Amino acid sequence: MNLSSLRFLSATSTAFLVSALALSASPNRPAAADPLTAHGAILVDAAGPYVERGTYRIQVLAKLGEPSARLKDGTWLYERFATASGGLKGTLVIRFRDGQVQHLALATPATVAALRAADAAAVQVAEAR
Repeated sequence: MNLSSLRFLSATSTAFLVSALALSASPNRPAAADPLTAHGAILVDAAGPYVERGTYRIQVLAKLGEPSARLKDGTWLYERFATASGGLKGTLVIRFRDGQVQHLALATPATVAALRAADAAAVQVAEAR
């Protein structure tokens, strides 16, 4: 992994976490009816009965189909995803490490916009070199 890949990974991860924290820490933000709206993103244990932490990328593709978007750092986004238990709706964000699911999160449109912006910025930096 080269230095630009590490920078991109760092920028994307930071954007995801910062947007989630910023949304939850705003003092002027009204009380949210659900944790997703309150925090911008929430970790989920599974996406359906077959996709959980440790699931191989090929299995995710077989069970959930093609993602709505694939970011340059390998993160997959599934728009209009709903949890089975809580009924929360958002974009499913799946991050992989060594070909297996490392993190699953449900994110709001604002958090996904931050992820996409970080992805676009990293691409511009890479292209400028």
